Amino acid sequence: MVKTFAVVLLALVMSVGFAQAKMHKMIPACAEGQQAAATCVCGPAAGRHSLLCKKGQWCHSFMHACTM
Repeated sequence: MVKTFAVVLLALVMSVGFAQAKMHKMIPACAEGQQAAATCVCGPAAGRHSLLCKKGQWCHSFMHACTM
């Protein structure tokens, strides 16, 4: 029972990670230190620490932050 739960949990975590990576590939990258004209990926495009900046936010990939 525990082994089955662990396998299901692992599969779920892997699928969520794959979906996030796929989503980031469809969204354009932000220009570093520039205000976003639309939603964009700030940080390494395929990295774990990339995040989405919304329109009007500033991308600071070295700080892993989107600021107003």
